[in-house]
Amino acid sequence: MSLIAILGALLLEQIFPLSSYTRLRVGLRRAIEYIEHALSTDNAKPWQTFWFITVVGGLLTGLVGLIFQTIHPVLGLLFSLMVLYLTLGIRQFSHFFTKIRMALNANQGDVARIELAAWLHEEAEITGYRGSVVPDKLSDTELIRQSLELALLSSLRYVFAGLFWFLLFALVGLGPMGAVFYRLSDLVSRRWILRADGKRDQFTVYARKMMHWIEFLPARCAAMIYAIVGNFEDAIFCWRTQAQKLRGLGETDASAVILTSGAGALNITLRNGLMVKNQLPMDEHEQALYGDIKTTRDGEAVEEQSLAGQIGMGNVPDVRTLQSAVGVFWRSMVFVLALLLMLTVSKLLG
Repeated sequence: MSLIAILGALLLEQIFPLSSYTRLRVGLRRAIEYIEHALSTDNAKPWQTFWFITVVGGLLTGLVGLIFQTIHPVLGLLFSLMVLYLTLGIRQFSHFFTKIRMALNANQGDVARIELAAWLHEEAEITGYRGSVVPDKLSDTELIRQSLELALLSSLRYVFAGLFWFLLFALVGLGPMGAVFYRLSDLVSRRWILRADGKRDQFTVYARKMMHWIEFLPARCAAMIYAIVGNFEDAIFCWRTQAQKLRGLGETDASAVILTSGAGALNITLRNGLMVKNQLPMDEHEQALYGDIKTTRDGEAVEEQSLAGQIGMGNVPDVRTLQSAVGVFWRSMVFVLALLLMLTVSKLLG
């Protein structure tokens, strides 16, 4: 049933991309804002707010799924399919990536920068954050690198992590609960980190701590899959030698793992150790997207920066690398689906 639901959700999203349902996602953001406001009036602590939103949301979804499953298995399957359709989102980022690739293929760098800006704006719509996006300052190579980084991170957040938690909870018949739990956790944590605007408070500290554990296994599963379908030796080597250094520079654990393994799998260098990056308590995704965050020291605006470190050990990425990245991603999806098919068949035969 889980395999059918996943296949159905992937097919449905190809026909009706979720990217066209921005209002639905903004509505979810507003619902989270309302719950946060209601809890803040009672001086709720970060852990109380985080787990109330994520666990209660997941439990309600799981309960509804069980009710549909009890009425008829087909209703339970359809419910799981719709939950996956709304929580997993290949097209939430792939259509932007495709437009950037096509624009660069046509030597239309300005169009590619506009598409990157639109991509970042939609991320801001989801999280409720308004950042200062600076894609127009990127060279073509930096634009490609930024697009690849964002695509790798989005593949974890919008695909692999959600699938992991769906399949994990599906073992006890509560697959939809796992998918909703992860999506709400991702939304809440990113909202808190972005809302802090580079400052470290109890909400951002707790959000980063929780997402470290929530994405710990999904990131490593995704990294291993990328290694299997891509350049295995380089992916494992970059993961093993570079991820720890990135974590020391302020990257989240999940991003360090997925970026290094992804760059190795593609045999490219995403960062050469000379690129400048803030060392503020922000997730690397927003840090790279919204530019340098200015802080105040003795009443003057300054920028705290440090070397970003090395990501990858291969060639400088070019337009062809964007197409290679598409191939690696779809091979990864085929690998996951084939593995699930084998497990399903073995269960039926056993």
